[in-house]
Amino acid sequence: MRLNGVPGPVGAPDLKTSAAKKKAAVSALEQHVEPDTQAAGKLMDETSEAAAKGFHDWATGAGITEALKGWRASVKSLQSRLAAEKSALSQTHHLLTGADLQLGGQFGLLRPLPAAPQSPGSGH
Repeated sequence: MRLNGVPGPVGAPDLKTSAAKKKAAVSALEQHVEPDTQAAGKLMDETSEAAAKGFHDWATGAGITEALKGWRASVKSLQSRLAAEKSALSQTHHLLTGADLQLGGQFGLLRPLPAAPQSPGSGH
């Protein structure tokens, strides 16, 4: 991204955003990815719990129970990450606009100082 509007070299990174694409991504996260992740997590929980009960007297049952703990932690972590990504996508416009306004406000601080008044006969 360049402030002076001159395009950079070919292949140089450039900041571009599409409100429609962000909205579509947020919608996909809300309507499909998050619910599907939750459903897959529950299905695995139910299946694994049933298997652990079936093997409760065996080491396999204890192994399944332990693996299920790790699975639940992974699903919870993934769900948190998806929620954070959705939030970030939703707020990107506000963050970029806020940063632009803040930076633009700082340009006012770069005005040259007024010249000091000259006293008569100082030779300047």
